[in-house]
Amino acid sequence: MDLKEGDLVITLKKVESVKGILGELKAGMTGVITATSSQFNNSIVYGVLIEGREYFLFTDEIEKLEDQC
Repeated sequence: MDLKEGDLVITLKKVESVKGILGELKAGMTGVITATSSQFNNSIVYGVLIEGREYFLFTDEIEKLEDQC
């Protein structure tokens, strides 16, 4: 997935089962990418600002919103 800072993303169902943020995020929440250079266990994690709080999420937990005209 090609994400850069400022991109809008939406959370996927998988975030609802992350124990560290259980009950905080639900599928379908929108956010903005704030960081793209963080890594965890050799995987890229993205900083995502959602409702004034930053979360670090893997690519399988978010999806880029498509530009609609």
